Amino acid sequence: MGSTFLIDTDDWDLEQFRSSPGMTGAAGFRRKLPRHQPRDPFIKGPIPYTWMVMACRLSGSGLQVAMFHRFLCSRFRSRNRWGLDKIARGLRISEDSARRGLHVAELAGLLSVVRKPGCKRVVSVSDLAESDGRPTHRPLYGPIPWTWWLPASRLPGRSLQVASVLWLLAGWERSADFELASDDWAEFGLSRSSASRGLDELERAGLIAAVRRHGRTPMVSILDPIPHPPRTRIP
Repeated sequence: MGSTFLIDTDDWDLEQFRSSPGMTGAAGFRRKLPRHQPRDPFIKGPIPYTWMVMACRLSGSGLQVAMFHRFLCSRFRSRNRWGLDKIARGLRISEDSARRGLHVAELAGLLSVVRKPGCKRVVSVSDLAESDGRPTHRPLYGPIPWTWWLPASRLPGRSLQVASVLWLLAGWERSADFELASDDWAEFGLSRSSASRGLDELERAGLIAAVRRHGRTPMVSILDPIPHPPRTRIP
């Protein structure tokens, strides 16, 4: 089943998304991408392009679960033993959905899972090498603030897949503002309609701003995450 996730990207290149130089924002102006605050958690980059493409094509909550485990493994610098119940609560999905998400990520070769009787499962990330050993696409650059990514992970539909594409493009452009210059989202398991709905969900959540222009491709801005109020310490 894992082989079904292998896809041919030669006939379609994400570079088609990119606008030509000078089309993004005012001449010479590049707004910096959102960054985490000191001591705040973040998703570490770079994340290999092939890993991201395959994760985006996972069914159900596969992308959410795969990225949650990637975050945990990087955050704690070891194979994590977090229970699926905690991950499910964090993502606001059912434990059964979290279990299925872990299963499809494991089948795709994105995560490695060790199960021993009487012990919690141990999960580690398996980065995928390019077929010829050389990267054909640039990776998803980090860091991505966890306070941005987690709310996106909780949005319905394929919103997180859309968010992944936007962060890829923003990293390549080195700007939080860029023109979304293609209608083809198929490589990431997205139709044109699901991509549009994802953009709408991200915009309603206050994570992006999108300017839709008649007869032209939209301008997208990745916004700073909404700060959370400080936690009240209970004595």
